[in-house]
Amino acid sequence: MQILRSGSISPSDVVEREKQDVDLNDIDNDTLEDIMNNSPTPKLPDPENNKQKQILNKLNHISAEVIFIGIKDSKTDILLNIKNKAGVYMFFNLVNGDMYIGSSIKLDRRFRVHLSSIGSVNLPLYNALNKYGLNNFVFLILQYCDPVEELCLGLEQSYLDMFKPNYNLLKLAGSSQGFKHSPETIAKLKKLHTGNLHPRFGTKASDEQKALTSLALRKYYEEHDHHSKGKRGKLSPQFGKGGTKITMLDEQGTILTFPSINSTRLHFRVRFSTISKNINNSININGVKWSITTSNSVKKYVF
Repeated sequence: MQILRSGSISPSDVVEREKQDVDLNDIDNDTLEDIMNNSPTPKLPDPENNKQKQILNKLNHISAEVIFIGIKDSKTDILLNIKNKAGVYMFFNLVNGDMYIGSSIKLDRRFRVHLSSIGSVNLPLYNALNKYGLNNFVFLILQYCDPVEELCLGLEQSYLDMFKPNYNLLKLAGSSQGFKHSPETIAKLKKLHTGNLHPRFGTKASDEQKALTSLALRKYYEEHDHHSKGKRGKLSPQFGKGGTKITMLDEQGTILTFPSINSTRLHFRVRFSTISKNINNSININGVKWSITTSNSVKKYVF
């Protein structure tokens, strides 16, 4: 999977690829549910790993209005909390600690547009969501604010400067959305919207928030061992995805089809190489001779 770096794409390319935060790109909640159900479900990281402890500690020190651990499982709570609200948000990767920061005058719409881009928009955030899985991401509302574009952008720029998030290729607030504000204008907005309008900038997470975040993380990892753990064959959510389609034909004319080599070897309880190395050949499996082909149309084989 290609992860784009800041030197490999121009600002105009980012604007062109990014789905704009407009009603035209919004999706309904049923479509959002389908996207989430069809998203990859990689294994959760080990919270006892030293590197993972550092990443969780990093998350623990981010001051936020609200934190949702595991985007897929928290979808309903997220949408309820951000409906008809404006503010600055963050996607935080629990596997590597990388972040994305954005803002919107309609947070619920922006959230849905982001997730609708998974698998269709080739930018770092969406590649990472697809690679690591939604439940390996935390969604944070860094600060709610009035639904005024200039206010959102000024606050967003302050957070961009503070956290320097890796998934943001463009470091100018709103630039990926095609806003025409110059760096000078953004700097003025940032200065204008500090102080009382930006109480979290330059502050640390409170001890109470740290305790609540730690408790939520601990509970999440206790309850969310990989939800597909132990599921094999057809029960696995990744069953046959992206695999080589296999057709098996025996001497009595029985035809079995499988979506991948792996699903075939699981059915017959043989090694992966037993199938992969005998495509377009015949082999004996438990006393039965089978012909193996990747063709959709089964030919007549001479045994």
